[in-house]
Amino acid sequence: MSTMTSRERVKAAISFEPPDRMPCSEGLWPDTLDLWHEQGMPREVSPDDYFGFDISHISLDCSPRFEQEVLSHGGEWYTYRDRWGYTATKKYGKSSSVHFFDHRTADRAAWEASRHRWSLSTAPDETARIDTASYFEHFAPYPTWAEVRRLYDEVYANGRYLLFNCYGPWEATWRHRGYEAQLMDCLLDPDWLREMAETHVALLIAVLDKCLADGMRPDGFFMVEDLAANRGLLMSPASWRSVFKPAVQELGRFLVRHQVDFWMHCCGNAEAVFPDLIECGVRVMQPLQVSAGLDVNELRRRYGTQLAWYGNVAAPKMSGPLPALEDELRAKTSFAREGGYIFHSDHSVPPDVSFERYQWILQTARRFAEGPT
Repeated sequence: MSTMTSRERVKAAISFEPPDRMPCSEGLWPDTLDLWHEQGMPREVSPDDYFGFDISHISLDCSPRFEQEVLSHGGEWYTYRDRWGYTATKKYGKSSSVHFFDHRTADRAAWEASRHRWSLSTAPDETARIDTASYFEHFAPYPTWAEVRRLYDEVYANGRYLLFNCYGPWEATWRHRGYEAQLMDCLLDPDWLREMAETHVALLIAVLDKCLADGMRPDGFFMVEDLAANRGLLMSPASWRSVFKPAVQELGRFLVRHQVDFWMHCCGNAEAVFPDLIECGVRVMQPLQVSAGLDVNELRRRYGTQLAWYGNVAAPKMSGPLPALEDELRAKTSFAREGGYIFHSDHSVPPDVSFERYQWILQTARRFAEGPT
């Protein structure tokens, strides 16, 4: 088989065609990368280049663009007000729990007063809603649309499969409404919650449409949407279908119409709505959390070629005993050359995984994916 570009390799895998080798990518906590630099990873080389990863990401800003500012900064913790409509406290520049509070949409009156913010401005001086930096903790000014086109061209030219990232309707809406309040809305005011979810997706589609019109085409769209915990969905499947599915369907129709692949990140176990997500056009699921009972081998048997899988390598095992880790890598990668699978941890690599250990992990996984030697 001839050598593929990363873009061709990922496209083949998610189409259930044999890639020339297993496609790989990974999420790294900021402090993991800091540690690896101390342990010998070259600082002047990106992880994508160093490890030969096959996927690049660009983030969309589909927030209501509330004022964003740092409110306090003491020791390793800081508190900030975010453009998505919440205030948060977390560790600065490190992986940590995020404490969300003071959500802007306290009631319907607050929603109506700020609803105009969920629109794409055509003002000449309006900054772009896309950047190579993550939308999370994005304190620097956004580039202009002209500037971001140059950034896009640089990323696209690297030959990797390109994903545009953004929150889905569940994630985006609770950021300004509040987590607990939104769960109650599922039961007590589903019509209002559906309205807020559809308003977010309308802006998301407008931003994607603007990107396409300006010549910035992704290979896929990566919807960040944590619908579940270890025991299942955060709401009933019926509630999700009634409240959120219409918006996801509308997004899926737009992506299909423009031939953009639909990917989804969802922690926990959302299998109760996998058939619905397939119906909405989702083609790839990630990260397949092992502690939530998901196993890529069983999922492949259950869904065939309806969904491709991205992840499911247990992150806790990455720093554990080698025999158990080796078994995990063999079990999750031995079928990768058949298509339908992309290597990734079942969330992100924590800082207790050393640089040397991760190098061994990737080399071993790639060897197992090649089959018996």
